[in-house]
Amino acid sequence: MSRGFSAEDRARVRAVVAEEVNRLRVPGVAVGVVAGDRLVYAEGFGFADIESGRRQDPNLRQRIGSITKTMVGLCAMALVDEGRLALTDRLADHVPELAFHGDGAGVTVRHLLTHTSGIGEVAMPDEIQNTRDTLWSDQADSDVLGLFARGLTIDVPPGTKWSYANLGFALLGEIVARAEGAPIAEVLARRIFAPLGMTNSDLLDLPHPDLTTGYHRAPGEDERELAARAGVTLPDEPTVDGLNIRGAFLHIRGGGAAGAVQSTVPDMARYARALLRGGAGIVRPETFAAMVAPQWCPDERMDSWGLSFARHARFGRRIFGHGGGVLGGWNSTLHIIPSEDLALIVHANCYFDEFVQLQSRLLAATLDASAPRLGGGIASEVAAAAPGVYEAGPGKLTNFRVSGGTGRVLIKADADGLMLYSRRGKWKNGVRMHPAEAGDPGFFHLADDAMEPARIALIRDEQGRVSGLRGDGLMVMVRTDQVAQWI
Repeated sequence: MSRGFSAEDRARVRAVVAEEVNRLRVPGVAVGVVAGDRLVYAEGFGFADIESGRRQDPNLRQRIGSITKTMVGLCAMALVDEGRLALTDRLADHVPELAFHGDGAGVTVRHLLTHTSGIGEVAMPDEIQNTRDTLWSDQADSDVLGLFARGLTIDVPPGTKWSYANLGFALLGEIVARAEGAPIAEVLARRIFAPLGMTNSDLLDLPHPDLTTGYHRAPGEDERELAARAGVTLPDEPTVDGLNIRGAFLHIRGGGAAGAVQSTVPDMARYARALLRGGAGIVRPETFAAMVAPQWCPDERMDSWGLSFARHARFGRRIFGHGGGVLGGWNSTLHIIPSEDLALIVHANCYFDEFVQLQSRLLAATLDASAPRLGGGIASEVAAAAPGVYEAGPGKLTNFRVSGGTGRVLIKADADGLMLYSRRGKWKNGVRMHPAEAGDPGFFHLADDAMEPARIALIRDEQGRVSGLRGDGLMVMVRTDQVAQWI
């Protein structure tokens, strides 16, 4: 049953958005809240274009990035409903021209939908030196097979590891397009946009007069270090206001199935209503239930994955949806909260790290949720067993995001308990670990964010020894004795 959304709720969300836009100096943010069948709140803050002074507006277009994947996933599952596709179908049978390096014969449609195909962020190992050119192009590019001119590397055996793969969804879009005999842009228009009345949405991946201007921030220390290590020189770009940099419109390579949809808050509200109503005729109710059920779920207390939908445990609720970032840039998120019959849409015309904090605070405001209390002592057995160095597990191409985001992690004991350090990212200078669950002394909150602290769970082997750890974002690391502690 819907909890509704009162004038007090709207005022609370409005105040938080205004505060965060000012605190983070975001160019512009558009927010929408759906309650039941209605868009009950929609408002823009800041600028759609800083230089001209054009104000942000919910009716302006946003590049929603990887939220596109959920729409492609729905189209794929509609074909499953119709008996024209099966989750067990092999990628190699649908795209026979594709040359594989590794166990390509084992990749199925299910693997593509769940990011468990063994495909990494690039097709070939030497391309990891410049991942930008894997997905982004200065020119419109609908040639999916052009992404794999030298073949596709399967980094780990399919079904053995979760690793977010844009290339996997480019291939899923190609499978759907071939089954339909039409470009993926036409498939989404016919199966998603037209039935839901999303008249201001498309997957054409072209500039549009109503599209907000995208901005980004200068690269930080970690990004510059990784670029230097790869032999890449990052440009020094001028800001428009001392912080934000106007970005170019970069096209999504490979047909756009990985993230090329443009939409507005009202149109995304129509999409959110359909998701709250179990697919609203796009797929069968039981099919949609499977899409948002745990298909890859090592730990229900943290993030997990359905069939194209991300699943989260946040503020005491089960939430599904997806986020989207577009280099250049834009950031978006779509949260569906079935228990409250609510949905939250956030569009920011800026590609920046702090978007995670922004959408977290808006979700808390939407739910009128409070931050957890951190504290409590570390069990002595855990304090003795947890310290050590942890690193991403087998694979190279499928470790790209973990390696670039945190690198190796070190847990150290001190007089006050346990500290966690990462080689890069927000834990680089150390963050305190706090017990998060009375029944599990190996489950922790990290004191890295007051509103939504990160979560870490220790993994134990058959002998009870700490052999690894899990984190939010389906991060998995294994313990290693081959690397020296650096703190």
